[in-house]
Amino acid sequence: MRIKLTELKEKVSTGVKKLGYEGDEAQAIIDVLLYAELRGNNQGITKIATGGVPKASEVEKFQVVRENKCGALLSGGHSMATSVKAADIAVKLAEEHGVGVVAVNHTFSSSGAIGFFSRRIAKQGYIGFVCVGNGSFDFVAPTGSAEPKFGTNPLSYAFPYEGGEVVFDAATSAMAYFGLVEAKLKGEVVEPNIGFSKNRQPSTDAELILEGSVATFGQHKGYGLSLLVQTLGGAFSLAATPKVNEEDGSGTFVMAIDPGLLAGKDEFIKRSSELIKQVKAAQPFEGDSVLIPGERGDAIRKQAEKNGEIEISDAVWQKLCDYTSN
Repeated sequence: MRIKLTELKEKVSTGVKKLGYEGDEAQAIIDVLLYAELRGNNQGITKIATGGVPKASEVEKFQVVRENKCGALLSGGHSMATSVKAADIAVKLAEEHGVGVVAVNHTFSSSGAIGFFSRRIAKQGYIGFVCVGNGSFDFVAPTGSAEPKFGTNPLSYAFPYEGGEVVFDAATSAMAYFGLVEAKLKGEVVEPNIGFSKNRQPSTDAELILEGSVATFGQHKGYGLSLLVQTLGGAFSLAATPKVNEEDGSGTFVMAIDPGLLAGKDEFIKRSSELIKQVKAAQPFEGDSVLIPGERGDAIRKQAEKNGEIEISDAVWQKLCDYTSN
């Protein structure tokens, strides 16, 4: 159904505040959820009514645990709000030292569309890299098995060029957890080779996969990246991994790099822009087009803002309405 953006924003704000969030923390969560929803990303409003956003009373207190020359370790707070702080601290450190590295632990697993945070870094003229280890959440099986050992472990990078920002954001699993949640709500089947039932049999039924496990994308390639994310968002961040240090919660790794460190800012922008220009000049297949990472989502958002409304599935919208009205 078509939903007015004003109504969407009101419902999201109501839902987040009903969960007990206030002030800057509430606004950060609202911004991240709307960023996803307006871009057609499954990390949006579905989270409010399905446990993807924990109640504020369940979130640990935010604190800065450690700071050094070009790094900082943060703990607690809602993962979306704390990741905003982490991105800003990383930029500040990179401004001073050329590189800023921030790690977060003791947060709830779902940090939303993490392209929001890498883009926040890129908008300030820096190269951003963000990844999230999902703590004790084990849902993704390594290649060669159907037994879950990882979270969906998303990663994102972003960098500036003359036309804006390139923003890549993807789970290292074959499908994001909340993509499966949405598929279940809509009654949709998923593509083959996405996941397995709890009996470890291949399945295209989202409900059965949610009870079982999901594969990594690209088989061993996604598996290798997932292991990297689990290391940076787990061991490096002093956060949990499945069955290990589970009391330490989920971890987020954020890095900002100043292009001026080696290339010089102006020269980097010149060269990154030339790179994008060359990529966009590739001859597309008939009826297709060559897009840079983030461009499709940007187009969806711009069209929604132009129309003042957005298409949302009946099941997802009803779930949000039921939650905010009870």
